[in-house]
Amino acid sequence: MNQILELGIPYSAVASGGIYFYKDGRDVPDVFQAVYEYPDRDFTLMYSATLASDRQRGKVIMGHDGYMEVSDNLMVYADPESTRYRELIDKGTVKPENPIFTYIPGRKNVDAVASATEQYFAKRGLLYTYRGGKRYDTTYLHIKEWIDCIRAGIQPSCNIQQGFQEAITAHMATIALRENRKVYWDKDKEKVV
Repeated sequence: MNQILELGIPYSAVASGGIYFYKDGRDVPDVFQAVYEYPDRDFTLMYSATLASDRQRGKVIMGHDGYMEVSDNLMVYADPESTRYRELIDKGTVKPENPIFTYIPGRKNVDAVASATEQYFAKRGLLYTYRGGKRYDTTYLHIKEWIDCIRAGIQPSCNIQQGFQEAITAHMATIALRENRKVYWDKDKEKVV
């Protein structure tokens, strides 16, 4: 989400979850929720994950005028209370229950995936992408970009600063969960408090 919206590090984070399903000695939660606040952007990001269910659900990005569902495909819907689309909704030209934009890549289902992790990502459309009608493994593209950047002496699409922001964001939720409290980012000291 940060790479799309350039959010930076959140002001605060709170998290909950635990090991509720897989009682096999693991120490990573199988159910996890986090809420990140970005008051300077008038924005709150909610993250929810569960390994206890195989139900696939994509990401949903919600705003005042509409929302976008991202999974194996992408669909954009007008919000019923949208001011931007109000006139079109009132005329019946735009129906909030129907997408106003749909993108479905022309691809077939993944047919042979070995590990449980690969299966998890494959079911959610996260292993492959398409460029010019050709299917590419996203890991290959990341490594290729990294090597190309080293060779050319240029910055990758996700540089060290963006990586730092992503890591701190994830750490804030982990600390909030482990310490059972709301945590904050101190910009001046560059630390979680």
